[in-house]
Amino acid sequence: MDAQDYVAYDAAGLSELVQRGEVSALELADAAIERIEALNGRLNAVVETNYEAARLAARDADLARPLAGVPFLAKDMDTVVAGLRLTASCRWLSRLPAATVDAPLARRWRDAGLTILGRTNTPEWAEDFVTEPTWRGATANPWDLARSPGGSSGGAAAAVASGMVPVAHATDSGGSIRVPASACGLVGLKPSRGVTPVGLAHDELAGGFDVSHVLSRTVRDSARLLDVTAGPDAVSRYPYARHPTPYVEALAAPLRPLKIGYAARAPGGATATAVVGDALETVVRQLAAAGHSLVPYAFPAEADIGQPAALIWMTAIAEEIAYYEAVVGGPPDPAELEAVTRECLRVAHGATAVDYVRARRACTAATRAVVESMGAFDLLLTPTTASLPPRTGEIDGRSATTDLVQWAAASYGYAPFTELFNATGQPAISLPLAESPDGLPIGMQLVAPLGADALLLTVAAHLERERPWASRLAALAASFL
Repeated sequence: MDAQDYVAYDAAGLSELVQRGEVSALELADAAIERIEALNGRLNAVVETNYEAARLAARDADLARPLAGVPFLAKDMDTVVAGLRLTASCRWLSRLPAATVDAPLARRWRDAGLTILGRTNTPEWAEDFVTEPTWRGATANPWDLARSPGGSSGGAAAAVASGMVPVAHATDSGGSIRVPASACGLVGLKPSRGVTPVGLAHDELAGGFDVSHVLSRTVRDSARLLDVTAGPDAVSRYPYARHPTPYVEALAAPLRPLKIGYAARAPGGATATAVVGDALETVVRQLAAAGHSLVPYAFPAEADIGQPAALIWMTAIAEEIAYYEAVVGGPPDPAELEAVTRECLRVAHGATAVDYVRARRACTAATRAVVESMGAFDLLLTPTTASLPPRTGEIDGRSATTDLVQWAAASYGYAPFTELFNATGQPAISLPLAESPDGLPIGMQLVAPLGADALLLTVAAHLERERPWASRLAALAASFL
């Protein structure tokens, strides 16, 4: 299978070829390996590989599996995968050995037939909207190598957008699926809280903000991956009502006219730049022309959760570091941690239990206010990010000279629309519905009520049929065909 054939198919299409005997799972693995090796020197998307184990698994692929032989990459965060290390891009964990067991989510990947080839890059502890860890180095955006692919699932996004793999694992505790999806022209669904497992032995991550799923080029791949991974594990904190039909069936469901609220101003007052704002207005007009009712929406004051949300995710990182101290055998040297990580430790260790509970209560108040204010709408539409992807180095949370106030302003100035819906637990999806005058992708975020993941997939599938995007390859990807 040559590069042009390989990149032409999404995950569902590749699995159909394998199941029909037109290509073997091993041939797919070799095609993916060839593409990773050809492109990764320029992108730095993949930071660890296990090619031989992957090729052995592909040789023995069970063709009855729903995604038999599909090449796949795991993010270097949250999910333990047998044969791979889990380092969170932190130098302190650089000597950890490879895992010997799979977390529940990884077991579901294997049970679906995916061929796991390695791990993708992420900012240290997944704590940034760009992917530029000190230890692993910056990942480049295949649409413009001078720009970031977003974060924290930037390595996954660059790998999918460049055609290394058709789909890749991503996590999202503040926008880390949706922001890279926007930056790299991909589909990025953050499922409802509780739909997918969170880790090997965790009841929740980041105070319930964190969700795992994938980045993909097509809506049907996102739906198929949700079908094979949905459902809690034994320690899940959140109840899960299994959807009555497969999520993939939502793609063909009829779509009634919807009432959609739209906003270019984020909680806290940040607004989209002119190019992103113009793209939003274009999408609003297109949706209205398709028969939907579009109504301006303003976020309630309670939706501005910047400070309480920061305490929650910073405490989560501090707790993870405390967990790994027992594994590593001692605490990290401050020099082994980036500036934002050190700030997480300072903030978390300086807060009281009462401070933490108050932060959780503030997020509950925000959830109530947002749910009530969205009650008149079927969906909410916003830009995924307020601006185009930043150039590499523009957002610095790493170095000794980092100004944390400037870092926070730059980070949340770029991505002010996403974190709220981690707090509310609502499903949200970024779709590549627009592009800038110079051809960079611009994602639009659609948000549904809690548990209405199928509705988002139905809407996304209709939009994809009306304006197909899967064939719009990033510049770097197209140059290697």
